[in-house]
Amino acid sequence: GVTPSAFGGELPMTVRTTITTPADFTANGVGERISEEVKNGLKTTVWRTDHPVMAFNVVAGRYLVKKGTGTALYYDTRHGYNTEEMSGALDAARKYFGEWFAPFPWKELKVSEFPALAGYAQGFPTNITFSEQIGFLTKSEPKTNLAFLVTAHETAHQWWGNMLQPGWGPSGNILSEGMSHFSTALLLAEVKGDLQGMEFRKRIESRYGDTRRSDAERSLARTDGSHDGDGTVTYDKGGFVFWMLWDLMGRERNFAGLQRFITDHQNNPDHAVLADFEVHMRRYATDTVAYDQFARQWLDSVVVPEYRLSAAKSAKTGDGWETSVQVENVGTGRMPIEVAVLAGERPLDPAEKPKAPYQSATTTIVLGGKESRDVTIRSSFKPDRVVTDPDVRVLQLRRAAAVLRL
Repeated sequence: GVTPSAFGGELPMTVRTTITTPADFTANGVGERISEEVKNGLKTTVWRTDHPVMAFNVVAGRYLVKKGTGTALYYDTRHGYNTEEMSGALDAARKYFGEWFAPFPWKELKVSEFPALAGYAQGFPTNITFSEQIGFLTKSEPKTNLAFLVTAHETAHQWWGNMLQPGWGPSGNILSEGMSHFSTALLLAEVKGDLQGMEFRKRIESRYGDTRRSDAERSLARTDGSHDGDGTVTYDKGGFVFWMLWDLMGRERNFAGLQRFITDHQNNPDHAVLADFEVHMRRYATDTVAYDQFARQWLDSVVVPEYRLSAAKSAKTGDGWETSVQVENVGTGRMPIEVAVLAGERPLDPAEKPKAPYQSATTTIVLGGKESRDVTIRSSFKPDRVVTDPDVRVLQLRRAAAVLRL
């Protein structure tokens, strides 16, 4: 049958908005500004959609504006602390999401700030509303990149939520919020490097592990937002799982599937949920057996691996080192997992020089729940620790505990 939309209009619509404000205000709506006139101390601004939208909003204030490449950032005149980072995120998101998922159909993408009477951002088509307290007045640093991340997530809703309107019912919102987290992870790695992408995945993994309700958690396919813990499943687990699927399928096959998924559903009165996504993306998998195993675990059931290391020892052998360790999955699920011996560090800030160069040697094993295996790794360097999943490719619980110093 036909699944109605989770939010917004059932199908995209054209909108024309006329807004009257004090003369010193800027009034933003969806689409493009087609006229602006000041008369008798009042300003009248008219916006018209240059491409249909599924919802519209109006935001007005005394703004400064920072223009980018097809983007604009409207912010309060009294603070511009993160405007460079946010404008850069807008530009990068418009460029890369447009290449990865679908061309951006509107002329300009903008952010409009509002006061900290609430602490959220919301990705209306072409006109993202953004609270001052989660972007403009937030300390942003390499370990958090908060202004960049929230801007990227809300921009991703232009594709996942606006162009692809999810269906009403279980799992629909995961195609909006989970996919936007996934898009953010990709963009962060593209713009700021793989280490920043790993750091973001670690943080959403940690938030999921800390706030999930293991006694009530349902599969992604059945999550509907009505239970405690559904929020972190929708955003954090959903985002990481979509990233793992991208990693499994490969960049080109995954992007080809996502592009066609948006094309098929963009103006379709039958709105997609996760089951539609699962069936659709299988057509683009080169290894359908691996795809089906992944989907059964991560989309249709609840599994979370948790790895533990024990009995590690390292010895000099010839011109290298040999390290042995026992690896156990005390959690659930069956996944390929890398086990690595490491030395040195990888600093998040490119300007920071590490105390010692980073070196690694890895091997890959497959462990199911409650299974263990003895592993031997040979390296050309003396390792100082053993870890599982050094590049943060598998969602797991208590990652920090899966490290042994040698």
